[in-house]
Amino acid sequence: MHNNHFNIGIIDIGSNSIRLAIYEATAQGEYRLINELKESARLSEKMNSAGAMEQREIRSIVPILRQFREVCDAYGCREIRVAATAAIRNAANALEIKDLLERETGMDIEILSGEQEAYFGFIAVAGGMAVEDGFIIDIGGGSTEITLFRGRRLLGSVSLPLGAVNAQVKFGQAEEPWTEQHVARLQAEIGRLLDGLPWIEGHPGLPLIGLGGTIRTLGKLDQRRRKYPLRLAHNYRLSPDSIRHYAESLPQMPLEKRKRLDGLSKARADIIVPGTLILQTVFARTGAACCLVSGTGLREGLLQDTLGLGVPAAAEVLVRQAETLLAFHARAPLAHFRQVGGDAERLYRILSGANREPGMSRLIAAASMLYKIGGEIRYHQYDRYTLYWLTHAPLGALSHREAVLCGLIADFPANHGKKINLQEYGDLLQDKDEELIQRMGALVEVAIALDAGETQNIDMLEATMTAETLLLKLKSRSYPYLETRQLEAAAKNFKKAWELKLEWELVPTSTR
Repeated sequence: MHNNHFNIGIIDIGSNSIRLAIYEATAQGEYRLINELKESARLSEKMNSAGAMEQREIRSIVPILRQFREVCDAYGCREIRVAATAAIRNAANALEIKDLLERETGMDIEILSGEQEAYFGFIAVAGGMAVEDGFIIDIGGGSTEITLFRGRRLLGSVSLPLGAVNAQVKFGQAEEPWTEQHVARLQAEIGRLLDGLPWIEGHPGLPLIGLGGTIRTLGKLDQRRRKYPLRLAHNYRLSPDSIRHYAESLPQMPLEKRKRLDGLSKARADIIVPGTLILQTVFARTGAACCLVSGTGLREGLLQDTLGLGVPAAAEVLVRQAETLLAFHARAPLAHFRQVGGDAERLYRILSGANREPGMSRLIAAASMLYKIGGEIRYHQYDRYTLYWLTHAPLGALSHREAVLCGLIADFPANHGKKINLQEYGDLLQDKDEELIQRMGALVEVAIALDAGETQNIDMLEATMTAETLLLKLKSRSYPYLETRQLEAAAKNFKKAWELKLEWELVPTSTR
């Protein structure tokens, strides 16, 4: 671990599975996932006819929790937080289960209420996406949480006592596929549970942000079906047509056929049907515009709560995520990346004037701050690794199009302005994106040149644009040999991209 870094273990005792996530964190609240383990539990299936869990069933999960604690000890976790959700929460003998597990494992067990579970899902989404307004749906094994937020504030939530596992037990059937009657019974029950909640239907047109394995799996299935160019779950957009397609086709398939679907694990092949039907029913009732897949959920929410992190403003999410990457992976001084990002943004504002594209300033700032992140893998040809990184594990606040743009803009300076092959990204990009990448990449290249020595030797005092020239007035502490040489190279690509000549005046404060 680096400097003041420490590890935290989060154990989620869910209705379908028990998961361990270990995070490395800093005193400033940055964090990253460093290990993750999962064991199937299907706790909702372990309840007897009285809704209680027998002692032998409780004891069956003790070895899993003990081994997860051993893993946390091996990682030197400063804190282990264990949370149980619907299966244990709704059990008739919930306190008995809690007491036995605590005695046998030596760990405190929190039984989360439905409202707490919804809240932790909300703060996970707010920390991982720059969305102002929306619904959140978290389809677990034994419950489904639905949350409404506007202006980044939680306005309402409900926990429905049906999830993918217990809905399969209650409404599924031994003989597959599902009949129309079984589908209708489950949809009617979800509809009944939503009746009397006016806020569910009072905000049509918002995105529905989906947490949990059902929705991540539907995202994978849809990407395979569409031959989507990226294998990214977070921020993937499920359209209304896609949701309708799976709600109609999956119940009609025999279980053995579902098990062969590319992107659907055999362990989820039975419960994907009730999970999908729950999603479709809630999607229709909210009048949502689309379903966005979230890669963050309850465990991240518990971690953020443990670290004392609040809900950031939407505009802060991307910067936080970029600085988190730098906190764990940057070898150059953070001041260098901040200066490059600030100078690139400033140049963009001057050159674009009133014609700024929405969100482009933050995209330029992110590309500027992370242009060298691939050096964590290998310094030589770090641009290649940066492009791979930013398109395969991008910042969560970016849409998939923005993630590709960010990677290609960051790659531009080391690519020396060569023509880009955009065909591999399919229809993710728009017609004018190649020109946009060239222009924004040229600005990042100039900003990097202005701090080539990574010592903040130069301050940009003023930038003046005429019909043919962009003139930079620069102040330097010492003669900027490195910066001048890189500016001369950057000026060539800048002229190609912007059809402007780049010139600069130096105002030295020292003759050393």
